[in-house]
Amino acid sequence: MTICHVYSESANYDNEFYSVAAAKKEMKRLIKEGHTDVHGNKTKVWANGEWENCGEITLTGSNATFIANSPRNMKNKNY
Repeated sequence: MTICHVYSESANYDNEFYSVAAAKKEMKRLIKEGHTDVHGNKTKVWANGEWENCGEITLTGSNATFIANSPRNMKNKNY
C-alpha cells in the first residue's frame, strides 16, 4: 500500500491519500488557491508493518521510485 501525505503550513492543511493521483489533484487545488508551500511525500507500507519513505511527490514527470536494499529486496539474498 502507498500512503501519500499532503501538507501546507500556510493553509493549515494536512491530509493522507491512498493514491498518487488523488494527492497530486489536491496539491494542484491548494496551489490554485494561492498557497505556495504545498508539499507531498510518498510512503510504501507492507502487510507486515514495515515501511519505507519513497520521497517527495512531484507534479510534473514520474513519481516512480525504486527502494534499494529494503528488507523486501534483501529477503532472498545471502550476504
